[in-house]
Amino acid sequence: MVERDVQAILTELVRRENESSRRLRALEERSSLTEMRASTLQDSFLKMNEEKKAFNEKLNERLTNIENSMLRIDNELVKINKNLEKMAKRTELKELENMLSFFNPLKTNFVTREEVERIIEEKGEEK
Repeated sequence: MVERDVQAILTELVRRENESSRRLRALEERSSLTEMRASTLQDSFLKMNEEKKAFNEKLNERLTNIENSMLRIDNELVKINKNLEKMAKRTELKELENMLSFFNPLKTNFVTREEVERIIEEKGEEK
């Protein structure tokens, strides 16, 4: 009977050892899987971080280009405004046009000095 008890105890110990080994292997597999997932997540995070940095650099470059373009446009607008201030206004151009049309020999009848003197003499005689 003692031998049976020892045999039963040994069988129980072997069974418990096998069960513990199975649980330990399952835990090791879970741990390995968790480490793999963590490594994959870390790689993904690093890749996304590099992509974000590259995107930010491109964005900053584009913003700098836009800012430079806006400064050039602003400078050109200042030059245009200065030139516009120097240009004649529409009313001034109309006035010049009227004056030119007044002195245009094709549209205006000019008189000579002799004709003016003759007209004055005629008017003086009528009075």
